[in-house]
Amino acid sequence: MIKTNQLSTACILGMASLVLAETTIDPMNKNAYGANVGWINAQGDITNGMVVGQAFCSGYIYSANCGWIDLGDGSPANQVAYANDSATDFGVNHDGSGNLTGYAYGANIGWLTFEQTYGKPNIDLLTGALSGYVWSANAGWISLHTSEGYVKTATLHAGPDSDSDGIPDAWELGYTNLLTGLSGSGDADGDGVSDADEYRADTNPTDADDLLIITDLTIKGSTNTLTWTAKPTRTYQLQRGATLTNWIDGVPGIPVSGPEMSESVIGITNGTQFYRVKATLPLSE
Repeated sequence: MIKTNQLSTACILGMASLVLAETTIDPMNKNAYGANVGWINAQGDITNGMVVGQAFCSGYIYSANCGWIDLGDGSPANQVAYANDSATDFGVNHDGSGNLTGYAYGANIGWLTFEQTYGKPNIDLLTGALSGYVWSANAGWISLHTSEGYVKTATLHAGPDSDSDGIPDAWELGYTNLLTGLSGSGDADGDGVSDADEYRADTNPTDADDLLIITDLTIKGSTNTLTWTAKPTRTYQLQRGATLTNWIDGVPGIPVSGPEMSESVIGITNGTQFYRVKATLPLSE
């Protein structure tokens, strides 16, 4: 076995009052479309444009017909996710597996709703392409992906890391409620995997039984099929080799369903094969 790694109050926020990261939006794929508002530029003006994060979004998108639309200030009150229960703590959250929920606000258009029942706005964690729809009571449906243009994020922004331990605050607080509960080289649960590697694999750093681990190997003729534990928030790459020094990379993939993922390697003729699984943060910077 192998270890590895829902708003009712209106508000207007001035752009100059916020400290924003540079947009993550691909300049070649930056346009959403609403039949009642036309094209919407998710890149904004680069410095203040949309930032898609591992845990939440921030920045502004721009519509010539609606002006600037605020996706959140990048500072949720609890540092983990926007509560979306007040005019001072709203924004678009990302659950880590591609689903976007929450609210955005434009002074000229009002609230825009990101929800997973009808519109289902989503990020493809392999390509960065956004899909689905956002709802505006004043403008109708806004599509994030059409045949003529779509929004794509080049990366997922990690978010603040106040203690500079290589583990984003949102992830750390989500498991420990403290920014002192983990450290990059520490091993809070004593399972032999560092806290930083637990973050990379999105395994619980306070549970020694939550591991990235190969659980099964089936050999049938010249085909070897391996199964490992998996999370929908990470991409995985199966690596193989006849020795422990020369590895052949498989194609990165994401879990389709369930807590495990499998891949078959065909055409194996060498009597000795070694395997390992690499977990990667999707669209990492």
